[in-house]
Amino acid sequence: MFDFFKFAHQSRTIVTESSGNNVVNCLEPPVCHLPYHFAQLSELLESIVLVSEKAARIARAIRRDSHLLSLLVEEKTGNKKNPRFNKDFKTITDVLVQEVVKYDLTRKFPALTGHIYGEETNEIGLITGEKVCLKIDSSKENTFNLLETLCDDLAAHLLADIVHEEVLLSELPGNPTLPEVSVDIPLEGIAIWIDPIDSTGEYINPRAEKDGDVFTAGLNCVTVLIGAFSRESGQPVIGVINQPFHTAPDGSEWIGDVIWGLKYADTSICSLQERTASKIVIISSSESDDIKRRLTDGGFKLIEAAGAGYKLLCVIQGHVSAYVISKSTTFFWDTCGCDAVLRSLGGGIVSYDKTISGNSENNFLAYSNISDPCNHGGLIAYTDEKILDEIVDALKK
Repeated sequence: MFDFFKFAHQSRTIVTESSGNNVVNCLEPPVCHLPYHFAQLSELLESIVLVSEKAARIARAIRRDSHLLSLLVEEKTGNKKNPRFNKDFKTITDVLVQEVVKYDLTRKFPALTGHIYGEETNEIGLITGEKVCLKIDSSKENTFNLLETLCDDLAAHLLADIVHEEVLLSELPGNPTLPEVSVDIPLEGIAIWIDPIDSTGEYINPRAEKDGDVFTAGLNCVTVLIGAFSRESGQPVIGVINQPFHTAPDGSEWIGDVIWGLKYADTSICSLQERTASKIVIISSSESDDIKRRLTDGGFKLIEAAGAGYKLLCVIQGHVSAYVISKSTTFFWDTCGCDAVLRSLGGGIVSYDKTISGNSENNFLAYSNISDPCNHGGLIAYTDEKILDEIVDALKK
């Protein structure tokens, strides 16, 4: 298999560009006579950012529209359950967002076909035993007809309209400008993990709660997570975290936010500047009492919050200094994109078990084992190695 990281290291620096406060080392790949398809790193980044925004629009539209929201939050059982399918509307929404991401990215980059992975399968089983394959194509009418087999006409029309609308970079919150990174990468070396709507419990039944700068529950904890990684090494390359429900000024409509980062060869760029919080660790409510005690004895304040993606986002934003989870309850779709952003800031995500046992040689997470996408042995996410060392010391006591 072709390793595009090895290919990148064979490249040579030809120019240095300035992007805001970031300096970008741009590489020119050597001549390659193999039939690989190339894309500029900045082009792939922009495409992932744009499709994450389309996913966020679907999430916001469902919460905003009273009809779609009623389908989302109503738990239907018995005679009230739609007799046509045995999946609830939440699952259909997850699958739809995932398939939109797949369609938009493979339409732009056909070499990614078959290498975009997520939590959901695109097959939705009907009560009759039949299966509907939710697959998006270029026809809005086809999308509507397909959705109509899974939900009612009104919902199908509303969703089909969003699926086929064009998203422009200038329409994103804050009108962001992405850097021009003149690095060509072979797409045959890349694959992608998606979490279409992370923290679905908060998405369906939000309850706004906050501890300092951290939302411990509520719609703010919902994220769309997309990460590109090397098929060969499993290293994350590009990460995009879209927070569909970032703020609602004066109780008006929700406005989202997009955080991105890339780490490729010697190029590291992030939409945020590195910020490290004082000794605050974010954890899950299910974390063991022993782990909590060790961390508090080590001088760390603990905050419990919903959503793996949101907890990782809090580390990236500097609201907390680390995220610790000792259990094997996160998956590649939760962490791949966030890991790329953390690495762009000089941090990363390491295996909890390996790091605590003293194995620092091969403790960073990797994402190429498609058949077993669990982060076995827990994880520790950080941006500051000194904080990581302090956490490890506390956990070993």
